[in-house]
Amino acid sequence: MYQIKIPLFSFLVKLILVLFFPFVILIAKFKKIIFFNGNQEILLTHFGAIGDTLICIPYVHLLKKKLPRYKINFLTSDRGAYQILKRKKDIDNVVFFQQYKNGNVKNRFSREGNRLINQIKLFYLYPIYVLKIIFSRIVIGASLGPFHEAGTFSNLLFDISGIKISIGCFGNFKNSLSKPVKENVLDEHWNQIYMRIIESVLNELKISLEDDFEKLNKKKSFEITYDEKKTIINNIYSKGLKKPFMISVIHPGGATYVNSKLWGIDKFAVIADYLYEKYNMNIFITGSSSEKYLAKSVSYKMKNPCYIVAGEYDIPMVASLLDLTTICITNDTSILHLANVMETKYILSIWGPTNPMKIGEKNDRNYFIKSPIECSPCITLDAGDIKKKCDREIKEECLKIIEPEKVRNVIDKIFSNLE
Repeated sequence: MYQIKIPLFSFLVKLILVLFFPFVILIAKFKKIIFFNGNQEILLTHFGAIGDTLICIPYVHLLKKKLPRYKINFLTSDRGAYQILKRKKDIDNVVFFQQYKNGNVKNRFSREGNRLINQIKLFYLYPIYVLKIIFSRIVIGASLGPFHEAGTFSNLLFDISGIKISIGCFGNFKNSLSKPVKENVLDEHWNQIYMRIIESVLNELKISLEDDFEKLNKKKSFEITYDEKKTIINNIYSKGLKKPFMISVIHPGGATYVNSKLWGIDKFAVIADYLYEKYNMNIFITGSSSEKYLAKSVSYKMKNPCYIVAGEYDIPMVASLLDLTTICITNDTSILHLANVMETKYILSIWGPTNPMKIGEKNDRNYFIKSPIECSPCITLDAGDIKKKCDREIKEECLKIIEPEKVRNVIDKIFSNLE
């Protein structure tokens, strides 16, 4: 009987919440009318992982610089991104948005449908969070994406929680926003997308930007402390290495989503051996705890020694390592963006289903190896879009046809510039 009563109680609570929904709408409308003086707050929603978060942080920093009296709340659904955001002093409150199976944003907000039904659904799934925002001093909301379902969720959330100024360019129900950003911005680089959203927030408050975007310091996305630098140097010394360090980071992992972005362990092993033999590099193979098997597989395929630090180094340690690295070889994944933030001397990334012209940083430290196959890139915005699943006879053929020889040629070009 006990197991029957709990679901019944839960259902009754949810039913009461749905019946309470009309009062929520009335309170939200009233909140939009009143104006708070002082101590106002901003809510930024972002459902991206570490890489997307590192790209957008400089624009959040600019927002805080322009609005120092506003408290910035940042909602994230990624645990790695949460750890990075917690380090940022100019983000006042980081909220980890814990999703669950029945309330997964990606699944529950994939279709447009009726706006009212979707509002009720959102309140039914996350009543406490909606009520917290209604009774907060949040008056500005901006959706940073980075996919359409996240935008749909945010657009509905801003509306039913009484947020007066709402900005975004993702998802459905954009007509409920006070300031929809032109959707064609989604065709631009992610730097431009985040810039336009933050610019729209400031425009609504009649605040001029002048040339502030040109002065953005990307390195502020992740700043390592003196102790963190000291820790990694001591760790490197313990492995028998001495200054000057000649380090190459090999990162064979990354998210697969609907299409794999992984180049292949055999090919990474060939490149690691090449760097060791021709350029006297110390090879460090990085990755998360779940990617340790990939790092070990690359090591097993190699003819030369290497250091497997996948699962051993946390994000600050990897960042500190990249700060000392000569060249990083990686798939399109979070370490690519972390290497950019840490200003790793050279970064060579391998691209198949995704587009470096939309995601990769354009500077003289980055070298992109793009697939020559005609359907690459097939993903422009959302790497988890099931409609973009590879339908070729050879899955992810775009990556499979990139041979180590092509990567070796680019490495030789990079190091010939150093001579």
